[in-house]
Amino acid sequence: MTWDDLWEQYYYHLRIKRRSKTTLHFYRSTHRALGRFAAAGGSLPSSPAGVNVMHLRAFITWLEEQGLAPGGLHAHVRSLKAFFGWARREELLPVDPSARLERPTLPGRRLPTMDPERVGKLLRAAKTTDQPLRDAAIVLTFFDTGIRLEELMTLRREDVRPERGVLRVIGKGDKERTVPIGTRALTAINAYQLRERKARHPGVAELFLSRSGLPMTRSGVSLLMSRLSAEAGFERAQTSPHTFRRGFAVEFLRNGGDVFTLQQILGHSSLEMTRRYVTFLDEDLKAAHLRFSPGDRL
Repeated sequence: MTWDDLWEQYYYHLRIKRRSKTTLHFYRSTHRALGRFAAAGGSLPSSPAGVNVMHLRAFITWLEEQGLAPGGLHAHVRSLKAFFGWARREELLPVDPSARLERPTLPGRRLPTMDPERVGKLLRAAKTTDQPLRDAAIVLTFFDTGIRLEELMTLRREDVRPERGVLRVIGKGDKERTVPIGTRALTAINAYQLRERKARHPGVAELFLSRSGLPMTRSGVSLLMSRLSAEAGFERAQTSPHTFRRGFAVEFLRNGGDVFTLQQILGHSSLEMTRRYVTFLDEDLKAAHLRFSPGDRL
């Protein structure tokens, strides 16, 4: 079996499991990187059956030499482990060459988190765009619900249920969940639908549309956030969809929400994934220390 044959079998498996386009794109990135490694003269056997852990380590080292950051290296290792682990379980390969492939250590730096002050600046920046009502609705929906980019892009008009104050969201693995949304965000969505949303044809059911009247794409949302962040005066990395997601989680916990409810809203499969957001509550930890500091109580 050739490399391309094995990858196509894996993509078929992912589609059968109803994995999202984002997940497929994640694995295709590793597929393409392996091809570039081989074309550059890397030590990669012509058949996946001949691969061992030394070949994979050489690939990761090559990626590092190309300037890929630790987070990117870690993502490729995860991709390789999932790919080869699946091939071994399906008995398409005699062994799993990634079993002893080490994951790079990630730096312990905090990732950027959205906060109400920045959201205010983004909303002011949205007033200067070609579609101010849509752009304000997108910013508020991201910050008020914590939904993922793919989930926002696939929202349909019928998924907005103002009478219940919720959104119907289709998340990873094609799993449906109900996500609460506040009055301000719902009002922004309603204003956009009444005054600005113009579908190219009646068959376009998605909520957020581009100027052409078709559903927004990943690149379209990315360009929008780049424009808004530039207008608001801060770096693009501070307006990624996951920055909003982290910001929503932090504000939810800060305002008295519990991690069990947050887990359901975010669509996490395990509580451990949700508990990571507790580490972003710096100011709250500081305030608690001021109240209960053992040293100050001496």
